[in-house]
Amino acid sequence: MKIRHTGALALLVTAFILACQQQHPVADDHEFIDSLKTMVNLLKPGLGEQMLQIKYHHDELGKAVASNDFERAAYEIDEIKETTDRIKQLHITNDKLQKPFAFFYEKYLEAPLTILADAASKKDGSVLKTNYIGLTNNCNSCHHENNMSFMKIGQ
Repeated sequence: MKIRHTGALALLVTAFILACQQQHPVADDHEFIDSLKTMVNLLKPGLGEQMLQIKYHHDELGKAVASNDFERAAYEIDEIKETTDRIKQLHITNDKLQKPFAFFYEKYLEAPLTILADAASKKDGSVLKTNYIGLTNNCNSCHHENNMSFMKIGQ
């Protein structure tokens, strides 16, 4: 997925550079900026795509926790954080979210991810297992709060 995002970003940057090299009358600047905004929105991944990435890393985290693979657990936690950071930075949303994603991140994900990262670094398997279950429950609670309770993730 990173390659796709990098490719899309490279395309956007190239289009921007080429467009900047052309002379545009002042009256067309607003039109040009609007077209760039449209292009960015078309290239921006949807919330569902980002949630699929989180689910993948959540599931891989579960495997790492079950096998006491602390290095892999730390990696998967970082990947989840990276994806959530991208959602917040790009202000990715959809019509189902009751509030901005940042609100739900703070409410449901921030604390468990911090605890999980600490447990992975300390190689504390019991804390990892307990908080992985808590993370899973929090994800499902967030889905429920946003009228998406049919989107259950397992442990």
